[in-house]
Amino acid sequence: LEGPFGEGHQDWYKYEVAVLVGGGIGVTPFASILKDLVHKSHVGVGIPCKFVYFLWVTRDQRQYEWLLDIIDEVEKKDTLKILHTNIFITQIPNKFDLRTTMLYMCEQHFQKISGKSMFTGLNAATHFGRPNFPDFFKSLSDKHCEAERIGVFSCGPPPMTDSVEMARVKTNKYKGPVFTHHFENF
Repeated sequence: LEGPFGEGHQDWYKYEVAVLVGGGIGVTPFASILKDLVHKSHVGVGIPCKFVYFLWVTRDQRQYEWLLDIIDEVEKKDTLKILHTNIFITQIPNKFDLRTTMLYMCEQHFQKISGKSMFTGLNAATHFGRPNFPDFFKSLSDKHCEAERIGVFSCGPPPMTDSVEMARVKTNKYKGPVFTHHFENF
């Protein structure tokens, strides 16, 4: 029995490189995928997927504390270092006061020296603001230039999945792996 995850996300493991983008409540299907990934690698089930990039886009990480526990569990069991997680916190104060600026600088410095997030304690990098999907996809294209295809699976609000799709189209104009996009909107 495979899963449980939505129909549009069930083929993630067929790509050598997979990108999972979850926003808002759309992050839920990826919890099962992350657990499945670690289970498969832990029990030695061979899968073509060698790299998984998980981008979690959330207004405030406290809305989904349960996911932090899953990411922590996955990081501890991911002995092959397949998973690379980035957390994007989009709800930041309208104006950066001194306190917010200091917190941001401390987080960046702490991640650089310890490899962990000061806020979550995870290896996952924490960013403030929205992901720059075109730059991210371009960096993946350069890093995994030998890959034929990169599977992108997104689930979340339409503006987010639209941004992912526009970045995919832009990236596919250049030489390199072909990015395919499978998405669900919430």
